[in-house]
This record gives sequence, C-alpha cells and structure tokens, in this order.
Amino acid sequence: MSYPERDDERSTEALIQASLEGEEDDERAWAAIRVLHFRGTRDVLDAALRLLDAPSAKARGRGADILGQLGASSPGSVPVFTEERGEALLGLLRREEDPAVLLSAGAALGHLREPRALSELIRLASHPTSEARYGAVHGLAAMDAPEAVEALIRLSSDEDRDVRNWATFDLGTLREDVDTPQLRDALAARLGEEDSEIFGEALVGLAARKDPRAVEPVRAALCGNPVTVYTLEAAASLGDPEFYPLLLALRDSSAKADGYFLSVLDDVISQFEQGKQP
Repeated sequence: MSYPERDDERSTEALIQASLEGEEDDERAWAAIRVLHFRGTRDVLDAALRLLDAPSAKARGRGADILGQLGASSPGSVPVFTEERGEALLGLLRREEDPAVLLSAGAALGHLREPRALSELIRLASHPTSEARYGAVHGLAAMDAPEAVEALIRLSSDEDRDVRNWATFDLGTLREDVDTPQLRDALAARLGEEDSEIFGEALVGLAARKDPRAVEPVRAALCGNPVTVYTLEAAASLGDPEFYPLLLALRDSSAKADGYFLSVLDDVISQFEQGKQP
C-alpha cells in the first residue's frame, strides 16, 4: 500500500499554515493534517502544542485535530508522545469555551483513548451546544467504562440528530459485547425514529442481542420500501424462519437494486437456507 503523505516535502511550518486554510472540512487542510499525522515527530508535536494556546479558535481546534492522531501513519502504527498529547488535550478541554474547539478536543481524546478524559467527556456530554456534545460522543465511543455507556445512553436521546445517531451506532454496533437492560431500552426507544439511519442502527443493535422487540419492526421493514441493509443485517441476526419467504420475495422484486444491497441480500438468504443464522 502506498502512502502519499510519505512523499510530501513541505516543511512543518508550511503544513501547519496549510492546515489553517479554508473551512473546517477543507480537503487541502485535512491533507496537510494527514501528512503531519504521518510524520509524528517532536517538531510536529511542538508545533501542534503551540496551536493550543493560539488566540484563534480555529488554530486551537486544528492543534487538537493534529494531536489526536499524531503518529497514526498506517494501520498498526505505534502511537507517539501519548502522555504529552493526553495532558495537553485534557488541559484544552478543561479551559476551552468555543464549541468547535471542544468538538475537536473530544474527538482527539477519543482517538488517543485517553482514560483520564472520562470524567471530562461525561461533563462535556451535558454541554448546552450540540457541537460540543458531538465531541463528547466521539470521545466516549472509545471509552470502555460503564460510566461511558451510561453517558452514551443519555446522548442517544439527544435533541440533535447527529449526536443521537452516533450514540445509537456506538451502543448498537460498536458495543455488541455490552448487554444491559438499560442499553436495550435505549435502543428500543429509537425504533420510533423517523430518521432511517438511526432507526436502522437501533434495529441492528437490538437484533444482535436477540431482543424480541426487534422482531416485528424487522418484519414490517422487510415489507417496506425501501428496504435497507440495516434491515437485512437485523433479519440475519434474529434468524426468525418467518423472515425467509419475505427475503425471497424481496429478491424477486429487487433486480434493479444496487450491487451491494443484492450481495448482502443473497448472503442473508444463504444463511437462512443453510441454517447458520448468527
């Protein structure tokens, strides 16, 4: 696998400057940040630390963006300067007031999997702005503590769609090994969502835990339009034999569906036919 970041000859100073250009999601800025992540040197660390004390909120946020994945040059790479990065990001989280910077700091601490951040991220989960709470949900997603799960359960009913969506995904899919009545109830509460993605994430999570509350929603969703991959995955997890004829009928009527959907559908039907439902 090739890494274009390896061939970038710009200086650290030039890359830092490039990271500050454009809007938050500017691709050229993020390309520069990825190069800085790849390098992961003391020079880059020091430059990012200086950004955390900048008068500009944008610069402080970019400092957090850089620190969060510093040294993440490739899959399996070893994190660098974890102690210093953790201390700096915790300090930023405790003193910062700008919601966009709090988002970057929360997400960065999640990338770093900094256990000392747990209490601060739980506090951030109650911030009055959805942007900051979105940072909290990203940070908490990397925490294994029961307190993190409790905070994510609260965030799964957040008024903000993106916060609610990420919390539901974390509870339903990223934490399949966690199974408590409270977590199941939180997922079941999201079955009333009009948002198809949040509904789907909740359905998949409940089905993976064999919760009977997922059976009727899956049956109804298999007869709906459009049927999503979420529904197919939930049907496979539950393995209810009554789903099989519905899946066959779906295949007969889905000849023009996209290739990925059809491949998942064929795989799920095969599981039913072989009696190998999860």
